[in-house]
Amino acid sequence: MTTDHQDLPHAHLDRETQELLDPHHHRASVHLGDRLVVDPDQVLANVAMAMERLDLDISTPVSIEEDVATLEELVAMVDHFDKGPALIAHALNTAARVMNARYPAELVRHPLPPDCDLRRLFHADVDERSQNVARAVFNQRLAREADVRETEIAVDLDELSPEQRIEVFMAVFFLYGTKIGALQNRTGIR
Repeated sequence: MTTDHQDLPHAHLDRETQELLDPHHHRASVHLGDRLVVDPDQVLANVAMAMERLDLDISTPVSIEEDVATLEELVAMVDHFDKGPALIAHALNTAARVMNARYPAELVRHPLPPDCDLRRLFHADVDERSQNVARAVFNQRLAREADVRETEIAVDLDELSPEQRIEVFMAVFFLYGTKIGALQNRTGIR
C-alpha cells in the first residue's frame, strides 16, 4: 500500500495507471502487481463530487463502491493510512457546505431524529453502534457553523474497529442522502 507516485514505472503505463496520474480523472487507486497504490486526495475529491451530484439530482443512483471509493480504497484510507477521521470529517463538512449553500439554515440545522434508522430505511448493513456514531457526528456538524476537524472526529471513533469506521463513513453518506431528500421535499426543490 502506497501513495507515492514517484515509484510508478513511467515507460509504457497501462490505462489505469495513466488515469491515476491524470489530475482530471477520478481514479483513486491502481493495482501494480500485488501492491495497491492509492491517492487519498482523490478519494476525498470523489466523496465531494458524489455528494454534490446527489444534491443536484436526488434520483441519480449513487453507489459508494462504484462512484465514491472501492472497499479496498476505504480500507486503505481507514486501516493503512489511519485517515478514517479525515474521511468522515471531509464527508461531514462537504455535506454541511452543500446543504447550507442551497437550503434554509433552520432546515439544515434541524437534527435527524433517533428513529432515522438506515437499517430500516435502506436495509443497510450497518451495526447499531456505527449508525449511532454517524447520526451523532452528523447532527453535531449541522448544529455548528465551523467545519469539524479530524481530531474532533477521532475522539468519536476512538474505540471503533476499522470496519466500524468504514460503516460510520458509509452511514454519514447515506444520512446525507436522506437529509437531502427531506430538504428537497420540504422546500419543493426537485
